[in-house]
Amino acid sequence: MTENNRNILEVKGLKTYFYTKHGVSKVVDGIDFTLQKGETLGIVGESGCGKSITSLSILRLIPSPPGKITGGQVLFKGKDLVVVPEDEMRKIRGNEISMIFQEPMTSLNPVIPAGEQIAEAIRLHQKMGRKVAWDKAVELLKLVGIPSPEKRAKQEPFQLSGGMRQRVMIAMALACTPEVLIADEPTTALDVTIQAQILELIKDLQTKLGMGVIMITHDLGVVAETCDTVAVMYAGNIVEQAPTEMIFTNPKHPYTRGLLDSLPKIHEDQEELRTIEGTVPSPYNMPTGCRYASRCPLQEPMCHQEHPKLIEQSDGAKVRCWMYTDRWTGQIEKEEVL
Repeated sequence: MTENNRNILEVKGLKTYFYTKHGVSKVVDGIDFTLQKGETLGIVGESGCGKSITSLSILRLIPSPPGKITGGQVLFKGKDLVVVPEDEMRKIRGNEISMIFQEPMTSLNPVIPAGEQIAEAIRLHQKMGRKVAWDKAVELLKLVGIPSPEKRAKQEPFQLSGGMRQRVMIAMALACTPEVLIADEPTTALDVTIQAQILELIKDLQTKLGMGVIMITHDLGVVAETCDTVAVMYAGNIVEQAPTEMIFTNPKHPYTRGLLDSLPKIHEDQEELRTIEGTVPSPYNMPTGCRYASRCPLQEPMCHQEHPKLIEQSDGAKVRCWMYTDRWTGQIEKEEVL
């Protein structure tokens, strides 16, 4: 099977801007990545870098106004989701591409039984009768590891624990056996034991169903455990993309290196964790050059003058940094520092 045939989702030059009284906020500003069948792609970066808006843009769930997809393509099985009619998008959303939202308590209706919310999604997309859809909802709750699923299906979300609510969200996302699952911070606010169970559950279900998974997180530990490929985001751009092992053993972009250096090391006696100096540029006023330049220890005048492109390297990694181009004339060799 060729690579193009394996790609279930291709995002090309995606731009999502928000038009507010303060100006134009370029939250997602030219994103490119592909997702293959059965692959888990991690999108990692600090809060506000555009991870969640990227996922909402794929499903065309950006609140408009003030948000608007201003450019690019989201190709799913040959269709550009940016331009398909809304009625067709509704058939794809939740059926062929599903999403586990970040906050289960705000994503679930607090006064409708959990099983009924799952059954509603099944009836909407699968045209099943009420009884058949309810039975499938109970079966899904059992599949995601909820004990006494018949009883829990009749309970409202406020009666369930955080871990159970998150499992309900997963059951709902999987109700129609999607080809792509987007998991937006699926383990936020859960204790470590429940986190591990949720991640293992997603992994098991992916193996059974053959889904492509986009895992959105700021937790590099989650990335290391679950992802095949990683895209590192910073200020609305992907600055590095590579297989997970390569990201952890041979990071190329100075920002990726800074993220990894900020993690505690078991084998080192550290009094303080390392930090990345400076602040993220405002999405209302992005710099002309590299968006990381003002915080980068290797910054040169050219870094402030022109925005670098995401360029593929000889080892297959992609990196957005002048250091990895023929135009780099820095006095410090990158190998010495990185």
